[in-house]
Amino acid sequence: MAPGRIAILGATSTVARALAACYAREGQDLLLCGRSLPEAEKVAQDLSLRYGIAAEACLFDPDLPDYPQVLWRLEGGPPLQGVVWAIGTMSAAAGEAGPDDIRQTTWVNFGAAVAAIEGLLPAVHAKGFIVLLSSVAGERGRRKNYVYGAAKAALTTYGQGLNHRLAGRGPRVTVVQLGVVDSQMTWGMAGGPSGAAPEKVAKAIIRAVRAGRGRVHVPAVWGPIMLLLRLLPEPVFNRLQV
Repeated sequence: MAPGRIAILGATSTVARALAACYAREGQDLLLCGRSLPEAEKVAQDLSLRYGIAAEACLFDPDLPDYPQVLWRLEGGPPLQGVVWAIGTMSAAAGEAGPDDIRQTTWVNFGAAVAAIEGLLPAVHAKGFIVLLSSVAGERGRRKNYVYGAAKAALTTYGQGLNHRLAGRGPRVTVVQLGVVDSQMTWGMAGGPSGAAPEKVAKAIIRAVRAGRGRVHVPAVWGPIMLLLRLLPEPVFNRLQV
């Protein structure tokens, strides 16, 4: 296992908190970067007290012009064992997204992730790992959320390309295509499947990283569901209300 801390970007999200707790339980030191510094500090203090680890909080908001300062700090420090990108935002419903919402959705879900990961690469140990939390929404464009899905599809493709670039000579890259998770983002969504428990999702992500998986669906049931969705002929697919 590579030495150093694990940096979680978007550490106050539901899945990221569960991941942080799993790693802390194993005695792993953490750097928790969130859009709300007070919330990130609460998480860091809680994990430090419960598990006796070193957990530092810092502000990381891709909407702020000075967000690269976090990257500069990390580049000059000791190598990181891993980096987890867990920042995302849901766009408005199809047909209702204005220019500002479209820019926000594509920047936060894709552009900011690429900028951050490329900037952090020198700080990650060659035997470490990078995790990108993407979404099954990017498997095939669907009428309800195609702007969000397009951004996540781009993130998935970026992660696959980065994994190819670094194969055998750099950190392992794992793209996690999340299905519905019981989280702040999906709370109150009607008509969809029940969300998976964040703790189970976090454990599945950690198993995938340690197994060296380049791309994984979590929960695993979404793998065959998305395969079927991709293979549906367009005339059949276009009749579905998905």
